[in-house]
Amino acid sequence: MNGGAPTKALSKGKVKELNGLVEELMQYGFREANGADELLAQHRDMAGVLDRIRRVEPKLRTTNGRPRMETVAHFMRWAVERGCQVDNVRVAEHAEYGGLGLESCGPIPAGECIITVPRSMFFYVTNEPRYRQLLELMPGAMMSEQGNIMLALALIMERFRAKSDWKPYLDMLPDRYTTPLYYTTEDMGELAETDAFLPALKLCKHIARQYGFIRRFVQEKVDELRDCFTYDVFR
Repeated sequence: MNGGAPTKALSKGKVKELNGLVEELMQYGFREANGADELLAQHRDMAGVLDRIRRVEPKLRTTNGRPRMETVAHFMRWAVERGCQVDNVRVAEHAEYGGLGLESCGPIPAGECIITVPRSMFFYVTNEPRYRQLLELMPGAMMSEQGNIMLALALIMERFRAKSDWKPYLDMLPDRYTTPLYYTTEDMGELAETDAFLPALKLCKHIARQYGFIRRFVQEKVDELRDCFTYDVFR
């Protein structure tokens, strides 16, 4: 389904199954692990539960389903109409880097400004009633310590809102990222002898725990997120 399209609610049976899986995930998420071996074993257990969760949750498309380069022209028109100035560079695809990047269209003198973005194009949590209501509903301590959570939830709300003004920007975002949240358990095991190993395991555990907590919360209290908050969308 395309971003912005209405989402289909889960059946009562699927909701019950999902709630059970989320509880199982949270039990792992709050269990202490002593040392790298225990943390990796815990990661495998949590990854197994998350795979089962992902099979139950609706498959929501966060992009418009088209190759990203096909969205560039529309995005650039949208950006320029809103006051963005772009000089002597263009968006191009660079397969060797795994995505899109900026490419110069000619010599760029040292110190020259090539992109100017007005503040009105910054995506941030505004004082709109729907965001204010979400802030009021979410536990205060959690939001004061984790401002990135509120930004993530605002992006999800905007992605699945019909006729969002931000659609050209959201359509440009990739549907997956090169972070440990997308690594398989085999990939993670290959990090074992590196400095990135423990931080990667802790990141995955932290995000899974955040997902579980928010999932329980929005299901009961936030209509606008109830049917579009999934693990895949959140990560």
